[in-house]
Order: sequence, then structure tokens, then C-alpha cells
Amino acid sequence: MRKLQLGVITVFIGLMSCGEEKVEAVKSGFDEVKYQIDAESISLDFMAYKTTGKIGVGGEFGKINVTASELADVKEKALNNVSFSVPISSLFTGNKSRDWKLVNLFFGVMDKTEFLSGTFHSHEANMEDGKGVMDLTMNGKTVDLPYNYSLKGDSMFISTTLNVLEWDGQEAMDSLNEACYDLHKGADGISKTWSEVDIKASVVIAKK
Repeated sequence: MRKLQLGVITVFIGLMSCGEEKVEAVKSGFDEVKYQIDAESISLDFMAYKTTGKIGVGGEFGKINVTASELADVKEKALNNVSFSVPISSLFTGNKSRDWKLVNLFFGVMDKTEFLSGTFHSHEANMEDGKGVMDLTMNGKTVDLPYNYSLKGDSMFISTTLNVLEWDGQEAMDSLNEACYDLHKGADGISKTWSEVDIKASVVIAKK
């Protein structure tokens, strides 16, 4: 009888030990989950404006090169220290004449602007939305640019507004406005090209 009791106790202890190992394995696996941006999933859109009525002219950059990214322990930190470069030649608005003017008579007037480049830095965040600062290099000048973001499922959506004049872009603005003088006239007959440009981007945050 004593042997039977000892056998039951041994089996019970064995089962408890197995259970603990499984829980520990699951816990360990959970702790190892990391997140990183999926560079192939990035989209980058912009909205520029013309006329005193501020009519929007939209477009996109078809290629974004991620030059550095890091693993993060939570989704909202996956953007930390991500560096990128955007070829100006990948600009697309759906109008070949407009594309040519933007590439050659706007960005082409700037200094060393074959690419837009930058790095995402500090941010304030929770699990759904947050704010941060990135540096953006354009026209040979690097300026801090605040941005907002939101998380929806596995995707992060980023938005910001840049003012070209902060990158010493007046010459480029004048060049574009001259080339598009009549096209940028509104009902009041005034030709205007706005220096503010709205930027929207999205990226998938992948588990690693």
C-alpha cells in the first residue's frame, strides 16, 4: 500500500513539474517577441497647395529606402532610430508635366537634394497614438520636424506638415511659382504657391 502511495505522489510531482516547464516555456517565448518596421510596406504621400483658395495637389514617392532600423519590445517604439532616404526621382502625381517641374524646377533648384533623408528620434507615446520628432535633410539643411502617429492593428500611420521655408526653400518656391504662374492663379487672379506641405505615411510593424 505504501509503495502505491509513493508511486501516486511521484507521478503527481512529475505532472506538476511538466506543467511548470510548459508555463515557463510559454512565458519565455512571450518575452522574446520583438517588433520591427516592414520596410517593403512603407507608403509616403504628400499634399501641396496652390491658389489663394488653397487647392490641394497630391502625389506620392514610390520608393523609400530604409537605411537603419532596430528591434523594439513594443510596437510604438519600432520607429525609434529608423533612418531613411527618399529618391526625388520616385515622385509621382499622375501628371507628367507637373512631375517634371517638381523634380527639376523645385527640388532641382535646391542644394544636394537628389534624396530627402532623415531619422526618427524622440517621441511621446501610448498604445494608440503619440507624438515625436524626426530630423529631415533637404536643400543641404537638417531641421527637426515634429510628427503625430497612430497605431491601428499592425500598422502605424504618421502625419506631419512641413514648411519649405524652414529649409531655406524660397528660391525653389519662386522657381516653381514662375513655371506654374498661370496654373496657380485662382478666381481672384492671384498666383500663389503655398510653402506648407502635408505629409502622410504608413508602415506595417512586424513581429520578429
